[in-house]
Amino acid sequence: MKSLNTKSLINNLKYFLRVLFLIQILSSCKNTVPAGSENYILWKYNFKGNQKVNEEEFRSIIPFAQKENTKPFGLPITPRVWWYNFGQTHYKKEKQARKQQVFLKELESLKNSEGISVRKVQKIEKKLDRVQENLDANSGWLWRNIGEKQVVINESQVLETSQKLKKFLFDIGYRDADVGYVIDTLKRSKKLVVTYKIEENIGYKIDSVIYDISDTSIDSLINFSIKQAKVKRGDLYDLRLVEAEKLRIEQLLKNEGYYNFNNKYIVHSATNKEEDEKIFLKSKRGYLKFEILNPDNKESHDKFVFEEVVFKAFDPNVEKAFQKPDTVYYNGVKFIRLDKGIPLGLVRGRILSVPSTTYRMNDVLETQRQIGLFNQFAFVSSQIKTLSQNKLSVEYFAPLLEKYTFGISPGVNNIYNDGSTFFGFGVPVSLTARNNFKKLEIIEASFRASYEGQPSPINVQDKPIRGSLELGVNLNVTLPNIFFLKNNLTNLDLKNPRTILGLGYNYSEPFWGKRLNFKLSTNFSIQVNKNSVLYLSMLDANLINTSYANNSSGQEFYNRLVELQAQGNNLKVTFDPQFVSSFNANYVYNNQNLSKVFSSSKFFRLFVESGGTLLNLLNDKNQIGLVEKLFPLKTSQNSPDSVRAYFRFVKINADYRRNINISQKSSYAYRFNVGVTNPYGANRSLPYDKNFFIGGSNSVRAWAPRTLGTGSSPADTTAAGNTIPQPGDILLESSIEYRKKVFRFAGDIQIAAFLDAGNVWKWYPSLAAEKVNRANFDLKRFYKEIALGAGVGIRWDLSYFLFRFDWGIKVFDPSRAEGDRFVLDEFTLQRKQRYGLNWNFGIGYPF
Repeated sequence: MKSLNTKSLINNLKYFLRVLFLIQILSSCKNTVPAGSENYILWKYNFKGNQKVNEEEFRSIIPFAQKENTKPFGLPITPRVWWYNFGQTHYKKEKQARKQQVFLKELESLKNSEGISVRKVQKIEKKLDRVQENLDANSGWLWRNIGEKQVVINESQVLETSQKLKKFLFDIGYRDADVGYVIDTLKRSKKLVVTYKIEENIGYKIDSVIYDISDTSIDSLINFSIKQAKVKRGDLYDLRLVEAEKLRIEQLLKNEGYYNFNNKYIVHSATNKEEDEKIFLKSKRGYLKFEILNPDNKESHDKFVFEEVVFKAFDPNVEKAFQKPDTVYYNGVKFIRLDKGIPLGLVRGRILSVPSTTYRMNDVLETQRQIGLFNQFAFVSSQIKTLSQNKLSVEYFAPLLEKYTFGISPGVNNIYNDGSTFFGFGVPVSLTARNNFKKLEIIEASFRASYEGQPSPINVQDKPIRGSLELGVNLNVTLPNIFFLKNNLTNLDLKNPRTILGLGYNYSEPFWGKRLNFKLSTNFSIQVNKNSVLYLSMLDANLINTSYANNSSGQEFYNRLVELQAQGNNLKVTFDPQFVSSFNANYVYNNQNLSKVFSSSKFFRLFVESGGTLLNLLNDKNQIGLVEKLFPLKTSQNSPDSVRAYFRFVKINADYRRNINISQKSSYAYRFNVGVTNPYGANRSLPYDKNFFIGGSNSVRAWAPRTLGTGSSPADTTAAGNTIPQPGDILLESSIEYRKKVFRFAGDIQIAAFLDAGNVWKWYPSLAAEKVNRANFDLKRFYKEIALGAGVGIRWDLSYFLFRFDWGIKVFDPSRAEGDRFVLDEFTLQRKQRYGLNWNFGIGYPF
């Protein structure tokens, strides 16, 4: 059997290579554009000889017009050039010219009409701009954007670029460097391969850094901060480091009151103690000297203080031309407002600039950021004026957002499962109110009515998807403080404190019965520092009432849940009536720069939760009497053993992720995710969403979502063979992934290769025969039960979001007998096979 699968893999690979070869022939033969006698098609450029400078730095110097054309996945084809040429060849200029005349006449008619519509005029003008762009480029918009122009080059351009590379090396410290080039022509074509030959030679080093400062106050500041200097002894004479040090000095002084100080007062030079340039060139070592000049006719720089701080808050959405602005002084700050409901105490706590204090640039910028965190103002700007010698005025301007915003976004959706498709619809409505109670609070109310498809988690009758009516109401109140703490706690106002009170109700009618869900939550958060946030939930309570339908579908569904429970799968608790309460804390550290996806970064999340803690203080550990009295449960004849479930558990989860930069276009990332929960209640169960699951697009991608585990026991399946979600109490998970940008197509196209590993286990041994000593965690065998998957992926990064497509392959399957768990040799490309490709789609990176 395995030999047949291997043969099938080889045949599939041969077929893939044939198709690839055909694509290469069709694409490459179309992109050879006739060039002038001195111009050649640039096919590729290389760098040779560089030992110390990274090739990516040289590539950044190459002019954009000389960048080689995109070659997908590094293959010797340039399909985007073919698309661009196709657009020009098939472009119908006369048709576009006629369209232009139609738009011009329409625009003239609109402008001459009495009831002129500005919106229609702008729309026509936009169309005219698009047509003119097409005419100028002699190509359509689509082909210009999905394609790219053939890059042509001549020797004079190559020479010019080599000189730029030489200057770059000189500027970063390799002053004796030389750059040459070799041009090779590909056979039977006007295609060039340019190789830049780099000779770095010995770099010039800094023996020491000297600061020549006549202003004694500035001299003290710079000497005190010398450990933060961007350039140090032993570094190369790198102008990038020199400019970074100049910027550091400028920002340092602007944060110490020197409002007028700028880069022009800092000059640098290379010297030595002999002040002899010949010695400097011979030894290739010397001093780096920074001299800070004084202003003309002055012995020192002026230091400024704030004399006036003004905060203006206006509502641009309300006409109040005849209303006099309210001017109030509060703790030294002058507030000018039309809306008297703005609480001055809350706003004042986030204004760092105070009269009679030293000017600091960072205080102004941080004030703008802090005011923006209220989510009450459209934007926050600042303007600084010089009032007199050494005196400044800073004015913050913050127009209010609309007091009420209303949103409705009806939509249609469809669900596909086991060959069946269900089309549903939903109508979500939201209303947001701001500062109604003069606390800078945000009240968000939402309502949703929908009729959507709901896949059955287990196989019942012959319909894998049924329609379900859903009605939901939610109310959230967000306060810009921790309401039970005093507002004047030191620096708490600057930690972006938040209190979120939530209340929710949801009613649904799935095919198996009815379900009511009441939710009450209180959440608090504090921004510990720039990259860290602490979340605390003092109460997270859910009261769920369910009843199974008194019909064949409800009865069959309930009986199947009971059967699964006897086998050790507590999927039944998901649907049974229950009361879940907990408090939790969550610490998150994240220094990721979203604008630089391949930069090095770290992420760490620690989550701790205690569920049903109140039950430990009661005599009856299995229920809360007050809840039972207020919300009595009616037992259904269809499910006589259905009683409200209570849970007691503790949970901890630590998730660590790291992204390590390799180059400007590549990185690798890894992740460790560990979690343990102990369901110590009488039912030894967890609420369904408190379990750990593994498998899916953000987990071990060779397995379908929530289907891996538990331990080495066989997964629970439906009668049709579909795997039922496998909840676990203990989680071990790890991934490593290589990411690389390969070309651009309306966004960055990236490829990835990954290796995932992990599993989930039960805390307590299972009583089911097939799970005994297999589903529970055991130190003696757990390492033998780690599943392993590998795969590749394609990502399409559109900046504002990223589409992800991953294909995973099972390598090690712990559900099989020991000695037979390596399954890579059973891989097949056939669909719906146990060891075939598992396709995953996701938004954003998996970790």
